[in-house]
Amino acid sequence: MLCSRGFQSSLCPLTDFYWPVRSLWPEVRPLLSQRDLLQRNLLEIKSSLELMGKLQQHIFEELDNVPSSVAIQPVSYKLDKEGDGFALTLDTKDFSPEELSVKQVGRKLKVSGKTEKKLDGGEGSYSYRCQEFRQEFDLPERVNPETVTCSLAHDGKLHIQAQKNPLSAEEEVAERVVPINCSLDVKPHNSCQRQREAPPTHRRIKRTPFHMRTDFYFTG
Repeated sequence: MLCSRGFQSSLCPLTDFYWPVRSLWPEVRPLLSQRDLLQRNLLEIKSSLELMGKLQQHIFEELDNVPSSVAIQPVSYKLDKEGDGFALTLDTKDFSPEELSVKQVGRKLKVSGKTEKKLDGGEGSYSYRCQEFRQEFDLPERVNPETVTCSLAHDGKLHIQAQKNPLSAEEEVAERVVPINCSLDVKPHNSCQRQREAPPTHRRIKRTPFHMRTDFYFTG
């Protein structure tokens, strides 16, 4: 018995080192390490989202500080007095008739235009240039809002006119779109010229037969 005990005691360190250790309690260390790793990843994702939010806010602030040269800018205009009527001229040479709009709401005129042009930068590169304006004007009390007319000249000037109101009391004019007509006394502008060009006419040419006479003379 002593030998067996001594032999067992001498093997105890080896058995404790090499033999698997069995326990009644489950191993929890791998689960704890996975939970720690998951929490660490969630914290990193949260930090990344906060950084992206700050970067997005910074980009929006930079866009708000863009110079006004690329924003909506009004066009130059001139208000003329034609007796008791109303005459307004706007410089819209960079816009075609299809890119212009004139709306009337009561005694308020809303003039707007928007154009986008593609510019060739060479070597296969290109860019876009956008231009837009929105302006409002009030009709004076002395003019009739129902007589508002609009025309576009060849030099790109947009003319808006209204006649004097002959009545003392007038009704409110509902919202309407004022058509833009091209001036007839000047050279038309852009597509206005194509709209007013008359279709080509074909003239019938009458062909008459042509006779040739040849006389031969013989001398003896």
